[in-house]
Amino acid sequence: MKLKKDAETFNLGDTSFRRQALIDDYKVLLSLLQKVNLEYPEWDKEAQEKFYETVLEETNMFSRNEEEDFARRGRTLTSALAKIGLINDRRRLSRVANNWLSNSNLASDEVEGTLGIDINNLMFTRQLLKLRIYHSDGIRYFHPVRVALELVKRYRNIPQRNFLILIHSIQPNFDDLQIEGIITAYESVASNKETFPEFLDREFPENESDVTARELFSSRPLDRDKFDLLFTNRKSSSTQDVYFDFVTSLIKFKECKTQENFARLIEFNTDAKLKRAFGFGKSVFKKADNVNDFLKKNEGSRLLSEDDTFIYEWFVFSKKYDLVKEYGDMTKRTLNLSGLFDFRNGLVNATSREIFKIIFTNMRFSGEDKYSDYEKNLNYFFYQESTITTILNLDKDEKIQAIKELLNVTDYSQIQNAVASQKEKKFREFISEVFPRKKIMELLPLFSKRDDKKIKSAVSESATVPTIYEYIVAIAWFYISKEDFSITQSLNLTLDGNMLPLSHAAGGAGDIVINYENLTLMLEVTLMNKQAQKRGEWEPVLRHATNLTVDNSSKNVTTLFIADELDENTINIWRAVASVPLKSSNKDEFADLVKIFPLENKELLDMLKNNRDEVVLLKAIDKSYTKFAGDFDLGWRDEILDCINNK
Repeated sequence: MKLKKDAETFNLGDTSFRRQALIDDYKVLLSLLQKVNLEYPEWDKEAQEKFYETVLEETNMFSRNEEEDFARRGRTLTSALAKIGLINDRRRLSRVANNWLSNSNLASDEVEGTLGIDINNLMFTRQLLKLRIYHSDGIRYFHPVRVALELVKRYRNIPQRNFLILIHSIQPNFDDLQIEGIITAYESVASNKETFPEFLDREFPENESDVTARELFSSRPLDRDKFDLLFTNRKSSSTQDVYFDFVTSLIKFKECKTQENFARLIEFNTDAKLKRAFGFGKSVFKKADNVNDFLKKNEGSRLLSEDDTFIYEWFVFSKKYDLVKEYGDMTKRTLNLSGLFDFRNGLVNATSREIFKIIFTNMRFSGEDKYSDYEKNLNYFFYQESTITTILNLDKDEKIQAIKELLNVTDYSQIQNAVASQKEKKFREFISEVFPRKKIMELLPLFSKRDDKKIKSAVSESATVPTIYEYIVAIAWFYISKEDFSITQSLNLTLDGNMLPLSHAAGGAGDIVINYENLTLMLEVTLMNKQAQKRGEWEPVLRHATNLTVDNSSKNVTTLFIADELDENTINIWRAVASVPLKSSNKDEFADLVKIFPLENKELLDMLKNNRDEVVLLKAIDKSYTKFAGDFDLGWRDEILDCINNK
């Protein structure tokens, strides 16, 4: 993307698009755009209107509002897709996007395989590493996500606010040396040698004067000329009048805490200009009725510190935050798609810091190139399928050798096992802390009530409720199961860096496939009601169960169909299919016995509550279904037709 002349930072989305489940929504939008492109050769007003009309007709993303500008909505809905290279400026799909829709993205290479992320994460990681933010001159650019990776590679537990402000403060006209210097300078904040506002004021000064905050606040009354040099506002000098009145009233109150001075100070509390400049978008102080109440409620406020220079620090910090608050959330959500950033507890970390130190080295942070090629030409590098190794021009053999030494292994298969083991260990630690058995028992009934708001709040805002249900059922089964299994290798979900669900993963596999020692168990999970199950679940569940049975013919295979409610016909259909051989859709082979057992959400919850494991259930299913295995005359239809033909 290219910044406009007056823009201060970048935006990876559009403020009109507030939805959270980005992977699912992006796929839907791309598929609809693909369809519209077939009908309209140009991305003109008519095509834009048609696209938004199609979104309204074929999805439940938005409610219809006839007063909206449909063409404008068509443009803004596709803005984020263009910025990350899934479409170009004319809204034609890139090769990356087309491959993503057809589940045929370039497979991970050996280096990428060490990151422990799936193909959805990887597709976004590749695109984000290529992402450029161009200067308004259309030549100079920088790579924001490479800067983000360099930060988490070097520093642990970066406050999220600091992290986003820093990334959004870098400008496209900064060169590699300048960006490298800024990243290195952050060490003084990480080691508590200076505050983040002090760092911001030094590395991203808003004024070029030699006046310091210490100099300004050392004299009384405040020198207005010096004040204006520090407390800047590019848009309006009248806003600086408000800043000055507020700061002088604040100092007066701190020096003499009378009710009169308090009353004057509190008049400023809800001023919109001051909220942005001193309150991080909120009221500057917590509301109070008198001086004592005010001091108690606002204890610890930097603005009330005896050191008046903190007023300026807070001003710098709040203004920078105001710059990114509108766009920072979209930046965070986009980074989240890569699976490389852990945003838990308001702190930002790398998911695999030691691996990052090997892979993400000597990255270029900036450069010069024609913007006209970058975001317009579908043959350009940005729109092509490339591995991280190619994008960063890595020496694959050198990186793999370094990773082997890090993990103390001798061949690549051992690297894969080590990465999988580390991910599994991390996931188990995570669910033990965040989703213990008791929490899962509290969450499962919410799916029966379809309390979607509560479910998303308790688990993740970044996934659909059906995806979250898969995730929670998998964890529930982990607690139920007597036999140990790898939960991360069983889930067919894309996870973020926090180990939370983002989307159902690509491919035609079942929801949850568990490889026990002597049994392959598949859990097919749905929140569809009784009526919808017939249309939406019969075919895919039957296909998944049949293919899995054929592919694992040497093992016992069972499928559990888990739903909140079950249709009687669905229950009996699953029973009936066990009596007939079924052909795989992947190969020319039949399964003699396909076992699909229906289970309701409340029955799963009952197993969890009463500490009942899977052993008795699966034995009972085997005993009941095995009687159906045996000879079946696959030629029964031909015999009937022969009767007609031979008459």
